[in-house]
Amino acid sequence: MIQSFYTGNTGLNANKEWLSIISDNIANVNTIGFKAERVNFEDLIAKSISTYANGSPKNIEVGGGVFVGSTTKDFSQGSFMNTNSPTDLALDGEGFFMVEDSAGMRYYTRAGQFRLDANGDLINISGLKLQGWMLDENGNIAGAIGAINIKNSIDPHVTSRVAFKEPTNLAVSSPFITEPFDAGDSNTFSYVNNIQVYDSIGTAHNLEYFFIHTGTNQWRVFGLLDDEPIQYTKDGQTYDILEINFNSNGEVTNIQFVGLDSGTQTATWEENEDLGDFSNPDLNQPILLGSVKITEFNGNTVKWIDDGHGNIIDLENDNRIIGTISYDDGKILLNQASGDGIAGSTLTIEYKTYDETVAVAGGDYTQILSNPIPMTNQFSQTLNTGANPLQITLNVAEIRQLDSDFIFYAEQNGYAKGDLLSVAVSEDGIIRGVYSNGQVRDWAQIAIATFKDKEILVRKGNNLYLPNQQTFTPIIVPGGVISKVRSGFLELSNVDISREFINLITAQRAYQANARTITTSDQVLQETMNMKR
Repeated sequence: MIQSFYTGNTGLNANKEWLSIISDNIANVNTIGFKAERVNFEDLIAKSISTYANGSPKNIEVGGGVFVGSTTKDFSQGSFMNTNSPTDLALDGEGFFMVEDSAGMRYYTRAGQFRLDANGDLINISGLKLQGWMLDENGNIAGAIGAINIKNSIDPHVTSRVAFKEPTNLAVSSPFITEPFDAGDSNTFSYVNNIQVYDSIGTAHNLEYFFIHTGTNQWRVFGLLDDEPIQYTKDGQTYDILEINFNSNGEVTNIQFVGLDSGTQTATWEENEDLGDFSNPDLNQPILLGSVKITEFNGNTVKWIDDGHGNIIDLENDNRIIGTISYDDGKILLNQASGDGIAGSTLTIEYKTYDETVAVAGGDYTQILSNPIPMTNQFSQTLNTGANPLQITLNVAEIRQLDSDFIFYAEQNGYAKGDLLSVAVSEDGIIRGVYSNGQVRDWAQIAIATFKDKEILVRKGNNLYLPNQQTFTPIIVPGGVISKVRSGFLELSNVDISREFINLITAQRAYQANARTITTSDQVLQETMNMKR
């Protein structure tokens, strides 16, 4: 009789535990990434006797009640909630995010509420750092799994390579040009293309290529970086012109370096009849654009240069244009010298000329290496930033010469300093930073962990799990392998409210029924006691 009290009590205790589990599930219905618990009941045996009659077993088994043997986690997928925050992440499929605390303890979670902290680390709401692989500049995994860090800014990258890409085209129908090149006269070149390039401290510079159609399947190219000429060295000699030759299909076949450079020359040029018109009667070769430096005017020290486009610039007077130059014959016209009352004014000039009759084979037209251009040039408007010398490798392999319009498309690998504007995460867990300089950099790939038996995971609070033994190591894969990473979404709790309410009613009734068995046992025991009376 007494046993029935204890049996009923086990029912009360077991259903009380069940009520606690149901309450926990319902309480976490809004907890991101929460996985519902399911109770597992097991029976107790108070007495078990087996006898035999005529060789057949006769069993007497009296149960001793029930207890909660274990709980099972429901790892089914929860619904997704759209947050529009790119660092809110949800796993569509198997696996867990890996996060690590400051002590180096690694946890596993389905809750993807992440954000960037001030140091650029991707952390959850508890400050634990999301784990993954950092990527190199080519997007390849570099190193072991660790904290994911997104730089708040990226340093400038010097331009070292320029490539003309398809559909770049030089119009084969453009007329041949035979007169000497003069950057200030558009009739002496066929087309000019501008490309923005960057030095080592991120300052932008204007790189120009002047294309001149000089003959059948032949083009000559003059280069200019801001106000300094592009030059090339071969076999110890310096050349000022790049010549590109094409075949009958309009494809590049070879290049040459043309125009043997004279090196820097210094001369005094005299004014002609007080008209501000200066020339050198001994000059019989064109002047290289961007090479003119006027150091004296009538014996006075000045700092005048040509800007590479036919203008004379006063560097000490806000870069004001004070005259013009014709590169084909070297004539200089100074506005301030005209009518100054001093006939026969003089200019002391440094300049370069080139001999167009000299040419050498240029070699590989995918690796055309220009001479370094210093960034400490005091006789320049812009090439005095103090950066490292700028040296560019040019690739012209994809230029075509077809009967079509001029089209230019060039790629260069430099950029200025950039500040982080936003972060994006792809389905395969690649985390990208978008920067103010237009660069998009792949920084890291999220690591996803899973276990052969997820029941070894135990809850540690704060939406975190740990394996119940450290010997249980996870299977770790990049995002996108066993699950897709959904950016801008959070996985909601997978608690089914309607099912939990049914369980709640069932647990309540079961508790009441067990209480009634205790009451009934007490009444029967009371009747037994009354038999003595």
